[in-house]
Amino acid sequence: MFIPRYEQLGIDQLAIKMRSTPYSSVLMTAIVCLASIPPLIGFTLSVTMCGYVFGFPFGLLPATLGAFSGALITFALIRMLHLSDWLKSGKRFSAISRAIQKGGIKMVVLIRSSPIPWHLTSIMLSVNDHIGFNVYCIAACIGSFKLTSTVWVGSQLASLNDPNLPPEAHRYTLISLGIGLTTLAITGVWIYRLTIQQIKEKKAEEEPLLGYRNVSTKCSYT
Repeated sequence: MFIPRYEQLGIDQLAIKMRSTPYSSVLMTAIVCLASIPPLIGFTLSVTMCGYVFGFPFGLLPATLGAFSGALITFALIRMLHLSDWLKSGKRFSAISRAIQKGGIKMVVLIRSSPIPWHLTSIMLSVNDHIGFNVYCIAACIGSFKLTSTVWVGSQLASLNDPNLPPEAHRYTLISLGIGLTTLAITGVWIYRLTIQQIKEKKAEEEPLLGYRNVSTKCSYT
């Protein structure tokens, strides 16, 4: 019932109001959950707001719980509605699915922990019939902790917008935010390249086998 009043408030006022509102963490969990289900948008913004509103580390609970719940809902929708056959028709998804099958649970966890958008990783893993529900849950649980950095950034942005923050603390927060973002960017690029490299290697290992199977099939017909 309090949501319409939020539209008339600024971000700072919104954060203050939500902190004093009962069950606001449940509301943020639901928002993150809905935003993590494709094709809905706003996932990164909602996770950042968890840190902005509740700070760090308290914003981790609604962020990780919402992301994990949204990943499970995505898995259920794709499997129950039989969308995997339609999504796997693309060559890119087909190649990634074979790489995941070849790499096993390590590849699944690596993909989920990479900077690849949460929506996309949920789809990539859900369409793979070789990934069971238990493995998917483990990967989603581990991968949800990569949101720690986004929640932390949100908490730092809230500190920077605090008018009562001393100038020294403001400068320290700004410097730590810059260093943190640079470190996160470098780490994210490294993990992303590692993930793509692993996918390409598994795909390269699979292609000779596929060629051999095709040749064997042709020989059997002749």
